[in-house]
Amino acid sequence: MKTEPEFEVEYQETGNGDPIVFVPGSFSTGSSWRPIATPLSERYRTITTSLSGYGKTQERRTPGGKHMEDQMDVLEAVLKKVDDPVHLVAHSFGAYCALLLAIRRPCKLLSLTFFEPTVFGLLALRNEAALNQEVLELENRYTMEWGSGHKTAVRHIIDFYGGEGTFSGYPDPVKDKLVSMTETNILDWRSGFADPVTLEEISSLDIPVSLVCGSISHLAMRRSNQLLCAGLPDAKLTMLEGANHFMIGTHAPTLTAIIDENVGRRHKTTA
Repeated sequence: MKTEPEFEVEYQETGNGDPIVFVPGSFSTGSSWRPIATPLSERYRTITTSLSGYGKTQERRTPGGKHMEDQMDVLEAVLKKVDDPVHLVAHSFGAYCALLLAIRRPCKLLSLTFFEPTVFGLLALRNEAALNQEVLELENRYTMEWGSGHKTAVRHIIDFYGGEGTFSGYPDPVKDKLVSMTETNILDWRSGFADPVTLEEISSLDIPVSLVCGSISHLAMRRSNQLLCAGLPDAKLTMLEGANHFMIGTHAPTLTAIIDENVGRRHKTTA
């Protein structure tokens, strides 16, 4: 039976066929998937949403709360509305939330396709001390600057993901939008660090996973995704040539084909 969530969750559906749920990362809403979800909606039932505090999804996280539980609540609410086994496609922090959901909560998932999940906690667990320290220093510099009133502190994150000078190259309206979402993004970073996935949890996931990482993404991102792939029982990692963390906007046709192939290999066999 379909049930409505007790809080507001962004939900947009189109098309028919096996359902694919698209989860964006930080700074994004369900509309970011449009270049990918629209062509796939010709063959599949496509559903887009947003994480807590973005788009039309209510921000429920409060100081001292179990923030990753709140994010999993959002995704679980979406799956309940779909009311069918789904293929889950997610990006960045959204992919990390989806990974935890798949591991920690029983739900009907047919496959997982993740674009650069932010599994930076694996760096410490696998003795990548230098890369782990680099990520920790980035997060500290970012939050300290923001706390001190520097409105463009978010440039550290954008340049980490897109390369030096990415933020400065954006038009002013885009910069302003990123600045307006900084508080929420800082909460995302704190949420992820406060609730790291364990090696034991990763090894227990019995759902097929397709991972995609950009060949020119930061080394910390590439290495953490390699470690995730190595720890999963059934996973494949694709290095997307010439792509970085913002691959959804720059490599949409290629990612669409990857999703189509991954989903096509795993047609629904049970209701």
